[in-house]
Amino acid sequence: MTMTDLNPLALPEWAVPTVPRRQAVEEHRIRIRAEWWRAELDRRCLPGDRPAGPSLTRADVWAPADDVFTLLWRTLAWGSGSHLRQNARRLDSIAADIPAAEAVLAEAAEASRQDPASAFELLRPGERNRFLAFGPSFFTKFLYFAGGGAPDHPCLILDRVVATALRDRCGWESLHRTGPWPAVTYERYCALLGRWARTGGHAPDELEVTLFTSGYRAASSTSRTPPPATPKSPA
Repeated sequence: MTMTDLNPLALPEWAVPTVPRRQAVEEHRIRIRAEWWRAELDRRCLPGDRPAGPSLTRADVWAPADDVFTLLWRTLAWGSGSHLRQNARRLDSIAADIPAAEAVLAEAAEASRQDPASAFELLRPGERNRFLAFGPSFFTKFLYFAGGGAPDHPCLILDRVVATALRDRCGWESLHRTGPWPAVTYERYCALLGRWARTGGHAPDELEVTLFTSGYRAASSTSRTPPPATPKSPA
């Protein structure tokens, strides 16, 4: 499929943020299973502070952390909520070589502040994820939270809900709904939301939230039958 030209795409009126960023983004709260994280991280002797409390906001996740592991556990806990499927495999993959994992995560976090494509490629070199079961829908959360809450941070969360909203409701017809997406698609996605944000006077992550919220509501109001597949080519 030919890559969609994103230049003519404009932010739809329904995706324009209507509440302050503090409320929509910083206070975006997810209930977590902190006891599971404490037990499983301790069992594997993994470094970093453990997620605590019954929930995490985005502001809690990007609060200053001493190391990339603290950031990673918060990101995974927030991204998983009460659904812990695949997290044991993710932790096992990190535990297999902790120093190497730390080096890759630190490099990706640093790259996330300047170059979304390079940061993405560090965590998905070629067509395989760097860490088992840690694909784009999760590791783009890590790249986003590595920005520490800076409104102009160039890396954003891309998951199947956001991708479906962009494809079905915003005109990005070549975007695969479920991924995995290549680095060029992630770069185009971050650039698109960055352009929309500058035009409308918002932060890019505010637009990601509205896309996710509208996409989640649309999915919840329709059949649970998966959408038809689309070609997995650069979008």
